[in-house]
Amino acid sequence: MDEQVLRYREAKLMEPIYRMFKVIEQEDVLKAQTLMSVTMQYIIEHYSGKNLTPADVQQILRAVLLKEEDGRYYAMYVYNEIQVKAAGWLTILAVDCPVTLEALGAMADKLAEELQKKDFITLTAAEVMNLLEQIVMPVDAVVLERLQLNRERYLAELRTFLVQ
Repeated sequence: MDEQVLRYREAKLMEPIYRMFKVIEQEDVLKAQTLMSVTMQYIIEHYSGKNLTPADVQQILRAVLLKEEDGRYYAMYVYNEIQVKAAGWLTILAVDCPVTLEALGAMADKLAEELQKKDFITLTAAEVMNLLEQIVMPVDAVVLERLQLNRERYLAELRTFLVQ
């Protein structure tokens, strides 16, 4: 396989770990460095010579983060991860629709507001999708339809780090 493709896959696989680091770093640099080290050490010890999948990375992060601060770091990470995914999906789904950046921003703000009311340890992928659909519904019917058409794919992405 082309070396450039392999590097892209590796970088894509490591993105959640980097985002975890950046989220926690905003609050505590030493804790972020420590959790990054623990995560990387676990990967080295348990996945050397094996193919690491995005789901594996998310399971490792969940295990590491749930043990810290009674899951508070996990909640911070999940909150950010959902926002990153939802923003990407909505941007792509609305690319040729008359939805303004302001409307996309308002949807992201509404999602962030609603997510703050949730328990991230028990939050399910279906709950997130239902919430996102409710937020998109009054804004644009075409974006909502596209979101629903891609529902299973997006649920699968969310299930890599959320409860089924």
